[in-house]
Amino acid sequence: MDELIAKISKVPLAQRVLVLALAVIIIVVAVFFTFIQPENKKITRFKRTIEQLDSDLVQKRAIARNLSRYRVEVERLKQRLNEALTLLPNEAEIPELLQKIAALVEQSDCEMESFVPAAEVTSGFYAKIPVKMVVEGNYHSIAVFFDKVSKLARIVNVTNIKLDKPTLQNKKMVLKAQFTATTFKFVERKAKTGKSTAGKGFNKGK
Repeated sequence: MDELIAKISKVPLAQRVLVLALAVIIIVVAVFFTFIQPENKKITRFKRTIEQLDSDLVQKRAIARNLSRYRVEVERLKQRLNEALTLLPNEAEIPELLQKIAALVEQSDCEMESFVPAAEVTSGFYAKIPVKMVVEGNYHSIAVFFDKVSKLARIVNVTNIKLDKPTLQNKKMVLKAQFTATTFKFVERKAKTGKSTAGKGFNKGK
């Protein structure tokens, strides 16, 4: 040990200071990469996490402030949906609705000649159910029938109206009205498709 100290004492002061400085630098660098740099990375990650949490907190506070308004809006939309669904019957209500349309013919002092449901046409959340009809009656009775159909609670569109074959019966001009009465039904997204009613109808014998 004494010999090592004696050798070091013989080294010029400038060299000893330089060696000491290099040793200190090496120690500082080693400490930096071993301890300080990993901690700095952790601090950076923590800062980012805190910033993200602060952003989430601001958004959640904004949602909480508007929660009552959102609830009112949801209830309003539910009410509008229920109102729309009253105009779109479901599968079980379709036969009853078609029976009502057929009954309106008799109530309007007309006669049913043919009533043939055609194939359903699905479009998004609803399906069209067209029914090809031929009704016989005078002009006023046919107009009364169309008016009654327009006042049904459910949506029924009458299109492709054709009046022809006028004949005189009991001093009244009787016409044949050919048209398509289209009603609609609500279609659930996951509902299974039922059997088509196409082609099931009746024709009045002549």
